[in-house]
Amino acid sequence: MVFESLVSDLLNRFIGDYVENLDKSQLKIGIWGGNVVLENLRVKENALSEFDVPFKVKAGQIGKLTLKIPWKNLYGDAVVATLDGLYLLVVPGATIKYDAAKEERYQQEAKQKELQRIEEALQSATRRDKPQEDKKDTFMEKLATQVIKNLQVKISSIHLRYEDDLSDPQRPLSMGVTLSELSLQTTDENWKLCILNEAAKIIYKLGRLESLCTYWNVNSPMYYRSSWQDIVDQLRSEISSKDQQLPHYQDIFKPIFASAKICINPNAEAELKSPKVKLQLEVQNISIEMTKPQYLSMVEVLESIDLMAKSAPYRKFRPDVPVSKNVKVWWRYAFNSIMEVHIRRLSHMWSWSKIQQHRESLKVYKAAYKSKLLSQNKPGPDTEKQIQDLEKTLDVFNITLARQQAQMEVIRSGQKLAGKKAGGQKQGGGFFSGWFGRKTKKEEQEVEEDKESETSGLDQLMTAEEKEKLYTAIGYSGSSHNLALPKQYVGAIITFQLLRTSVTIREQRDVPEILNIQMVNLSTRISQRPGAQAVRVEAALEHWYVTGLQQRGAVPSLIASVGNSSSSLLTVVFELNPEESSGDQLLKIHSQPVEIIYDAVSWPLTFTSHSTKFYLYSTFQQQGISKSFT
Repeated sequence: MVFESLVSDLLNRFIGDYVENLDKSQLKIGIWGGNVVLENLRVKENALSEFDVPFKVKAGQIGKLTLKIPWKNLYGDAVVATLDGLYLLVVPGATIKYDAAKEERYQQEAKQKELQRIEEALQSATRRDKPQEDKKDTFMEKLATQVIKNLQVKISSIHLRYEDDLSDPQRPLSMGVTLSELSLQTTDENWKLCILNEAAKIIYKLGRLESLCTYWNVNSPMYYRSSWQDIVDQLRSEISSKDQQLPHYQDIFKPIFASAKICINPNAEAELKSPKVKLQLEVQNISIEMTKPQYLSMVEVLESIDLMAKSAPYRKFRPDVPVSKNVKVWWRYAFNSIMEVHIRRLSHMWSWSKIQQHRESLKVYKAAYKSKLLSQNKPGPDTEKQIQDLEKTLDVFNITLARQQAQMEVIRSGQKLAGKKAGGQKQGGGFFSGWFGRKTKKEEQEVEEDKESETSGLDQLMTAEEKEKLYTAIGYSGSSHNLALPKQYVGAIITFQLLRTSVTIREQRDVPEILNIQMVNLSTRISQRPGAQAVRVEAALEHWYVTGLQQRGAVPSLIASVGNSSSSLLTVVFELNPEESSGDQLLKIHSQPVEIIYDAVSWPLTFTSHSTKFYLYSTFQQQGISKSFT
C-alpha cells in the first residue's frame, strides 16, 4: 500500500535510529482513516552517539506517538501529530557494563549512517555541478506542502534526566529538563485557529511552550540502579509531582512560558516579494538561580566529562573490580590500555603483512561493489554478505574510496548501472555520470517515466475523480517552477524577544542573594539570504543592572546603564557574506556607557583562568563573618 509504505518510511527515517522496537507490525494504520499509533517505544542505548558525548541511555521510552492523516480530505481536516510522554535517563558510559557485541553493533550502525551521509553529499555535489534546469514540484512535494499547511503538533509530558555518581561519589548529582506541553497549530492571518483550504497561499502557525523547567540536584537519589520499568515510572510520576516542590529538587530555571508565530509562504521563492519563512518568538521572563553547591557540582561535571572522553578508548580493558585489594589488576589495565591502543596497534598497522591484507580487502570489496552496481536485480546473498563483512573491517574513508573507484570503472567501461541503488535512490548514471558523458535520449525518456511513476500506485487506490480531487486539494500541477534566487532576496527571518532575564547567585537556598543580574528587553533578529549563502544576526540589549548583597535594608547597585535612554545599551551586528561589504564577515558593536560601583561587601567577583577552565571566586561578608567559595 502506497500510503502505509510512505508513513512507515518517514517514521523509520526520523525515529528509527533512536528506538529499538519500531516495527511495521506496530503500525496500526488505515489507508483512508490515516491513523498511526505507536506505543511504548524503547529508546536505544546509543541514541546520543551522533552527538559525540560520553553518555549512554540507561532507560528511555516514548509513551505514545499518534499520527492522524486524512488522506481523502486533506483540504478539510487537519493532520495531527501527538507525542505523549518522552522519558529518558542518561548516565556516564562508564556506569554501564561494557558489552563487546553491543559496542560492535553500535559502531557498525554509526559507520553505515556516516556512509549514507557521504553518499547523499556526493549526490548533492553532482547535482550542483550539472546545469540548473527548471524543476517542477513533484507530487510528493506538493503533498508534503498540503500536509504541513494543516499540520497540528502537540508534545506533552517530557522528562530528560542525567545522573552522575562518578564525578563525586560523596555528592551524587542529577540534572534534568521537564516540559509540560509544546504545541503547534494552524491559524489564519489573525492568529485564530482554523483549517486552511486549497486556496490558502500563506501558512500561519501558532506555537506555545508551557512550563519548561530545568533542575540541578546535589546529593540526589540515584534512579539508574533500579529496573528499566521502575526508572520510567519514576520519571513519569515526577512530571506531575514537580509542581509540589519536592525537597530534593533544586531548580535552575523557573517555569518558562513562550509563544511563537510562524508565517510560511511556499511560493515566496517564485514571487520574490516576501520571505519564505517568518518566525517571531517571544519569552516573557527567564529567571535563573544558582547556589554554591550547584556551581561546584557543575565544575566537577565538566572535569568529569573531560576525563570520560579521554578514557573512552580504553573502556573495553577496564576491570570490573574495585581498586582496593586489586592493585595488580588495575596496573595491568593501565599497561594493556597504552600498549594495545597506542603501541601494538600502530606497529601492527604498518607491518607488511597487514598492508598486504588491507590491499587485498580493498580489491575484493571494490569487485563486490562493482558487481552490486551492475546487478539489475537485488544482488545475491553471497555478494551482499561479502560487502557487509568487509565493511566491518574497513574504515569509512577506504570504503568511500573503493566505492568511487568502482563507479568510475563501471562508467568508463560503458556498462549500464543498475536502475536503483540500495535504499531505493535513483542511480542516474552514478555520482560521476555528469563528468564522463551525457545521457542518451532513451535514458532521458526513462528518467521522465520514473518521475511520473511515484504516482502510479495511486491508480490502484483511487478513482480518477478521487485522484483529481486530491490533486486539487494539494495544488499539484506541472506548471510550477523554481527560479534562481537573487543575492538580495531574504528567504527567512527569525526574531526573538526576551523581555526580562534575571540571574541570581546565592550561598544556599532560602538565604539572601549575593549577586543579582537583570537584563531588560533582549531582542535578536536573524535573516538569511539563500542566494548568497549569507546570514545576518542583529542583537540589542536595552538595559543591564547588577545588584549586590543587601546591607542595612538597602541593596547596593554594582552595575547600571547610564547612557541615553533613547538607544539600546548594547547593539551587535554580525553577518556572513555581507551585502554592503566585500569582506567574508562583518562585525559591528556599539555600546552605551555603564556605571560600575565597587562594594566592599559584595565584591570582589573575579574570573581566574586555570587549566583552560574558568572558576568563579566570590567573597562576601555578612554580620562580621567572612565567607568564601571557590
